Amino acid sequence: MSIDKFFSVAQVVAPIFVAIFLGVLAKRRQLMSQENVQGLQQFALKFGMPCVVFTSCLTADMGAESLSSMALVLTAVVLSTGLSFTLQKKRYPYRNLPMLFSAQETGMMGIPLFIILFGTQQAYRMGVLDLIQAVTAYPVIALLSTDAGENPTVSRIVRNILTSPLMIMSMLGLFLNLTGMVAWLNRVGIGGVITASTSFLSQPISALMIFSVGYNFSLAKECRKPVLEIAGIHFGLFAVACAAIQGALFLLPNVDNLTRWAVLLYCALPASYLSPGLGRSTEDATMASGVCSVLTVTCLAVFCIMAAVIA
Repeated sequence: MSIDKFFSVAQVVAPIFVAIFLGVLAKRRQLMSQENVQGLQQFALKFGMPCVVFTSCLTADMGAESLSSMALVLTAVVLSTGLSFTLQKKRYPYRNLPMLFSAQETGMMGIPLFIILFGTQQAYRMGVLDLIQAVTAYPVIALLSTDAGENPTVSRIVRNILTSPLMIMSMLGLFLNLTGMVAWLNRVGIGGVITASTSFLSQPISALMIFSVGYNFSLAKECRKPVLEIAGIHFGLFAVACAAIQGALFLLPNVDNLTRWAVLLYCALPASYLSPGLGRSTEDATMASGVCSVLTVTCLAVFCIMAAVIA
């Protein structure tokens, strides 16, 4: 690798690991409490991330290509979710196992990493994949929340998800885009004001989310073997899915390379960080936290390779 290419890659990768290191350091030195980090996450998830997805969906050139990638990803996630219930029954009796296979962590990891590589204007390519995985994620969340102690009811869980800022802003951006109303907003001058405001709120999101990943990183010793096995199954399954989707996209005419990169990153993402909270026991939560941690490291390794190739 040439010196110029090395530093080009370092400019992309170094900030990621600096943010992770600062998160780990903040936890070990007790520089920030869990409540502080949760506050940062809530700002990112309820304000910043919805603005990112809204702006991207509002200005995206949506077409058959996006619909094709969504359909292919949905097929892969439906199959992985079905397999997870078989694994749960025959080998890994963890309550929250299906959540590890029904959704990827596009919010905390996928969209911020994609923005680092390609900019906020291209975030919709990950955003639409996040939307389509809701078809499997929401029923699984509702199922796992049923009769789970003090957890809310199924109807309340589903209602909270459907009324979440990320979902509302995503759908609003798509609606304004697909109906052509965004063109009218731009003509009267309102469109520029909206996108400038949402872009301003989007600026710190990547750093905040990656910092929180480092703060919450964990791999408990007591369940390391099943954690590594489940993480390996997850990674292998989505690697096969990625190859199949890339092959299908190759058969379609005029597919943008950014769509291919979005699918690759999506398949490399860790399982949803909601997984630990959907368990019924400490063992469930520990297992899911470990799997998410291992897959996070794997995802960052893939991201570094992507950055090197793109640079």
